[in-house]
Amino acid sequence: MTAIISECGTYRYRLERELQLVGIVVAFFGVNPSWADSVIPDQTDMKWRGFGKLLGARKYIAGNPFAFRAREVRDLAKALDPIGPFNDMHLGQIIGDADLLVPCWGDRAKLPAALRPHLDVLARRIHGSGKPVKVFGFTKSGDPKHPLMLGYDTELMPWAA
Repeated sequence: MTAIISECGTYRYRLERELQLVGIVVAFFGVNPSWADSVIPDQTDMKWRGFGKLLGARKYIAGNPFAFRAREVRDLAKALDPIGPFNDMHLGQIIGDADLLVPCWGDRAKLPAALRPHLDVLARRIHGSGKPVKVFGFTKSGDPKHPLMLGYDTELMPWAA
């Protein structure tokens, strides 16, 4: 279990969990990190672990369009820099390190309006990688569903650019 967190603790740029000895590397892209780190899990981390194992993943990597660590998405509006100064670099590395990319940030309506376009920026970047992109389905707004409340029988589906 590893995590890349800023020295000040304000941003989490990457979270990794080893799942088994062989398999693919899956990258999940939520909206913002909570407090999971190299030792402490959270509910989303546990859900990603479960889905990663079902997908036959050797490990999963988590990245976020907004690296600001917050338990509530609405707290992003209070952050001076919700994206984080090194997040774009880490997102590029995560995309490069993964075999399968799984955006799962949920409905953009929960974000302040000024931050919503950043989801589109990340989506273009993910699709531009040339790697397989799959989702757990789509919200009413057309965004990739977050897995927290989904059953483990939920199958991934391709997300065409």
